[in-house]
Parts: sequence; structure tokens; C-alpha cells
Amino acid sequence: MQTPPFVDELPSRNPDLLNQVREGMLLPLSDAFAAELDAAGAGLFQLADTAAPAQQKEYLDAVQELKRDRESLVARFRAHLAKAWQALEAGRPLSVERTLARGNDLTLVAEAELEVRLAVRNLAGAIQQAWRPELMRLDRYLGFIAGGMRLDSDSNPIGPEHLGVAFYAALSGTRLAPRAQLATVRVCEPGMVERVGRLYASLETQLLAIARASELPTGRARRRGIPGQARSARAEADWISRFFSHWQGGQRAPEAGHAIDVHARAGHELLPAELPRLLQGARAGGDPGAAGDGRRVLSPRELASALSLLQTTPHAGFEEIDRGGDLRAGLRGQLLAHGAMLGIDPASVRMDAADADTLDLVAMLFQAMLQESQVRADLRPVLGQLLVPVAKVALQDPRLFVRDSHPARRLLNLLADACDGNPGETAAELALLAQVQAVAGRVARDFDEHLGVFLQAESEFGAYFEQYRRRVEIAERRAAELQRAEERRVAARTLAAGALEARMQGQALPPVLEGFLRRPWVQHLERVALREGAADGPATTAALAAADGLLRACAEPAARDDAWLERQRPVLQRIYTEAGLAPDSADAATATLLDVLRGLRAADLPAPELPPAPPAPAPVDEAADSPLPDEPPEQVGFDMETAEYFQSLPLGTWLDFVDRFGQVQAGKLAWVSPISGRRMFVNRRGARFCVASPEQLATMVRLGRLRLHRDEDAFYSAMQSVVDSLDTPAAA
Repeated sequence: MQTPPFVDELPSRNPDLLNQVREGMLLPLSDAFAAELDAAGAGLFQLADTAAPAQQKEYLDAVQELKRDRESLVARFRAHLAKAWQALEAGRPLSVERTLARGNDLTLVAEAELEVRLAVRNLAGAIQQAWRPELMRLDRYLGFIAGGMRLDSDSNPIGPEHLGVAFYAALSGTRLAPRAQLATVRVCEPGMVERVGRLYASLETQLLAIARASELPTGRARRRGIPGQARSARAEADWISRFFSHWQGGQRAPEAGHAIDVHARAGHELLPAELPRLLQGARAGGDPGAAGDGRRVLSPRELASALSLLQTTPHAGFEEIDRGGDLRAGLRGQLLAHGAMLGIDPASVRMDAADADTLDLVAMLFQAMLQESQVRADLRPVLGQLLVPVAKVALQDPRLFVRDSHPARRLLNLLADACDGNPGETAAELALLAQVQAVAGRVARDFDEHLGVFLQAESEFGAYFEQYRRRVEIAERRAAELQRAEERRVAARTLAAGALEARMQGQALPPVLEGFLRRPWVQHLERVALREGAADGPATTAALAAADGLLRACAEPAARDDAWLERQRPVLQRIYTEAGLAPDSADAATATLLDVLRGLRAADLPAPELPPAPPAPAPVDEAADSPLPDEPPEQVGFDMETAEYFQSLPLGTWLDFVDRFGQVQAGKLAWVSPISGRRMFVNRRGARFCVASPEQLATMVRLGRLRLHRDEDAFYSAMQSVVDSLDTPAAA
């Protein structure tokens, strides 16, 4: 894999430290996997003792297969981690989501295979949940030493998600039956959680020691906005970190791959206690779970039945829920209305407080997601079709809120990303939105109890979305190349114009020399400077020296070096030829110029007539919808801290640009000019959207026309917004 030219130039990139982390983690992680394979035999023997004869044979065969194919299993595991690490070093971290989307058509895959995929996801989620604080810090440290990249659970090459994919890749190359693969994952999970966690803790200790001795970032609260904006005046911890002092995550979750029991509660507290208290506080005065009023509690079966009935009319159902603008109240109202259709008297029942918390949280999450994402009005009910299915999932599988790898959560993120800022103006955008509608409708129609519906939909849509994003990435690279070429042309043109002005200032030159400098020479200088990309390149230096020599010969006849002038003849001929003269005419013009400098001809000879200059390459057009203000930064004023913030803004960061009419459009930081320091942002299609200096961006902040787009995935960002909104009254 070829390294992009900008990677080695990133200020925080530390190749030596990256090598240390790679050597210190990839092999030990592979060894941890190998150790669990060695230990898996005992667990499989125990399963065989109590299994039916057919299953017993599968488990015993699995023991032999794991021993026989051990080295190949470990090799495939290690190969995926190596591939993910190479992508990080190349400056393009490998996405787990995209990896799973490539070549994984689950439409014809058996249910048992889906359960294996779910089990591997559960393994990754268990590691993430057990070691979340360490992983959050490792993401930050590793991203910093890799060049200031933003790493998360999807892109960290040694994170749980990639470990899960590596585990799946290892098993996929064996002859093990799906049921035996599933059993192997479950048997290995506890040991992997412990072994991998120890490696994470050890790595964090090493990096922390290095951070204290260098300039690596230490663990600090993340900034929730841009400096200079009112809301970002204080630094805030993300919502999970905020609860860490009181919460260590839930207990062991239900077994992966099993259908959700919609008539029984999970029985595990997976959310911190503070969050239900905040939710209940937000319902003050109308708590549907309030006791002591004589109403009976709505049973889990009744609740599930009412939700299932509401799910049968997904599009119309959401429009009714959304009618009042409050999804919490709308969901409760429609739930009771559909319960009445089942013979449940709404006046005689109340909802269990925990169920009310879950439904309120899901409704608030959807409301936040739809508000934070720039979703067309007609797409709001399309995504809203998933509200009820996700509510059913959340009631019985609270892992949804705390596990990044949850299939329902990942599908929501994919669909939200596909709709976010998608105007549906091109054929590709319309096709993508059609896929969103199809997937959302299918999930709303088919989901009952099994998460495989979400996993299958995620895989199918993810593969399609991956193709779309590849086209967008190609467009981004093209936009960056065009902008880079334009900046180099401008730099070369500026250098040539400045050199000409400096040499012509205050001098009365013979017309033939002045004409040479103003047209052929300055064009030649611009070309060589553009080609070399540096002001001190050998050809650029030679062109400048040639002009200086000609000027000295003109100004100081006594010190004239005739031999040097004669050596310039071929150079001058070439420059005249480049300006458009025919070879004979170029020779004659060169001879005239040299004769004038030697005093052999009259100094007032006119310059040779040159053909019209070819049109200069058209500059990259400024985007018609550029959000930049007309006023220069010096006129409006800006905060220096804000400008410095934009100077260190990582590539890939999304910002919301607000034009003079109040329209919002997201722009992604795709390229930073090494020449001017300007930042280029692209839109959702990968087209150049805005090119601005840090000072111009700071000016837009002052004018209220620039803010951060969501800085996490759609689900996590919505969760952050919900907690922030709930916590604000308490903090007031």
C-alpha cells in the first residue's frame, strides 16, 4: 500500500513509536488468540458431554480441527491485524464496517452463520465494555502518534472490532460447522476479554509514560465545540466518561446469536443509575410509571404485543407519533392507542418505570438523530419506521445503548449517514436513498425477535453504501489534486510576478530587455517554478540568475562579461521559443538582445513582436455556494484561539457551514495546503465546497455561521445530545 505524500508531513506522526506499538501488540494479540484456541478444547469437551449425538460429533471434530489447523488459524488472525495496521500507517485507517461490507452477501446465508457473526460482534462488544476507559485513551494516543487521526472502535487496528473481524476471518477458513464455530467463539470469549484487556492496560501504561516525557495528549475532557462559541466555553466529558466514577458497565449480556425473548426482561442493569434518574426527572408531573394510583403495570407481553401491532403500520405509525413534534409523548400515546385495540384499557394500566425509561430514551435518541442529521423532510418518516423495531430491541437488549458493535445500532448509523446532507439531486444520490427506503421498510416489516434481520440488512446496505463512498472518495482525491495544482500555479505565478517587480523597480531598461523580462522570461520562470514546486529549485535559481546577469550587463557596461552573455545564447533562444517565436525568429531576437547589451546596437530598438500568449489555465472556480463571508477577517475581527483551533483541526472533521440565507451544509476537511495553509472542505459528494484560511474560519465562527457537525457516529452523538439535554436542568 502506497503512503499518501502528506502522511509523513503530519506534525504528530511518530514512525518510531508506531513501530513500537506494532511490535508490542500484533504478535502478543496473536499469541493471546493462539492460547485461547489451545484452551478451547476443554470447553468443547464439556459441551460434547451434554450435547445430542449429532452435536457431540461436531464438537469433538472441532477439537481435532482446531489442533490440526492451529497455525493456519493464527496466521489468518494475524494477517487481518497486519492489514489493518498497514492501512493505519498509510494514513487511511481500515474501517471494520467497510471490511464486513465487502464481498459479504448475507442474503443466502444460513441462520447459523448469522449467529456466528453475531457471536463475534458480541465478543468485540464484551471487550469494548470491559475495557472502555482504556480503549478511549488508546484511540486518542494511537491516533495522535499516527498523525493526528481520529480513531474509534471502527478504525483502531488493534481495537475489539478488528479483533472480532480477525477472529471471524480465522474461523471462516476452517471446515468447522457453523454450530462448532459459534461454540468456539463463546468458549474463547471470557479468556479473550481478560488476555486482550491485560495487553491494552500494558500498552496504555507504556504510552502514558511516553506522554509524560513528550508532548502526547494526556487524558482530558473532550471539547464539545469550537472555541469562541458560547456552548463550547467549558470542556465536557463524553456521556459515558461522565458516568464512569459510578458505573462499570453491565453484567454479562445474553448469549450472542440467540433470538430475543420479547416476553421476558433482560434482568441486567446496563445503564448507569444516574441516567434513569435524569429520564424520570424529565417526566416530572406526568410519570407513566408512577406507583400508588391504583393502576396495574403493563406486562412485558402486553407491551411487546402493542409495539408489534404499531409496527405493522410503520410509515403511517411514525407520522402519528411525530404529529405533535415530541416523539416521547407520541410513542407513549400511540402505544396506548394500539394497546386499546388489543383490549387493554389505557386508563387502568401504567407502564413500568424501567420500560418507560427505555422507550423515552429511544424516542429522544431518534429525535436527536433526526435533528442533528440534515435529513430531507420526506425522509424523516422513512428513518422513523425503525423507531418501533429499535424500541423493541432496546426493551429486551439494553446492550444497544452501550455497545458500538450492536447490529441495530450499526444499521442506524449507516442509514443516518446515507441520508445526512443527501439532497437526492443526482442519480447516485437518488439510488442510495431508494436503498435506504427499501432497507428501512424491510426491517420494519420483518423484524420480530432475531437480530439477524438487522445484521443482514446492515451487510446488504453496507456493501451498497461502500460502493457509493468509494466514488465519493475518488471525487475527494480529485478535488484535492485540483486544489493542489491550483495552489502551485498561484504560488508560481506569485513568485514570478514578485521577481519581475523586484527587478524592474526604478530601472529604465532598453525596450528589448524590458520586453524580454515582461513576457518570455516571466512566463519561463512561472513554468519552471511550477514544475519544481519550490522557490530554490535548480531551474528556478538558474532563471533568476539569468535575469540578474542580463540586468548587470545593462547597468554596468564596464563590468560586462561577454563570455557569460554568449553562454546564455541557447538559454535565451529556448525562452523566446517557449514564448511562441519560430526558431529563426527566436535566434534573431536573441542576437538583437545580446547586441544591445554589448552596445553593438541602439538601445532604443523595439522588442520583437511576439504572438499572442496562450490563455492561462483557468483557475479552479470558487464554489458558487461558497459560504465564506464577503467581509475580510481583518474587517470583522476574529478570536486568535479560534484560529489556532482550526490550524490543528484533524483531517476528516466535519463542520456545519451556514450561508447568509440560513441554509446549513456540512463540509469535510479533506486537504490542507502546505503552501498557503488554507483548508479545503468537500461536500457529501466529494466536490470542493469551501477553501478558507484558519482566520476566515474563525471569522465565520464570530458571525455565527460555522459550527461543529456531529463528532461521533450518529447514534453516539445523539446519545451525547440526549444526556446533555437531560443534564442541563440538573446543572442549572
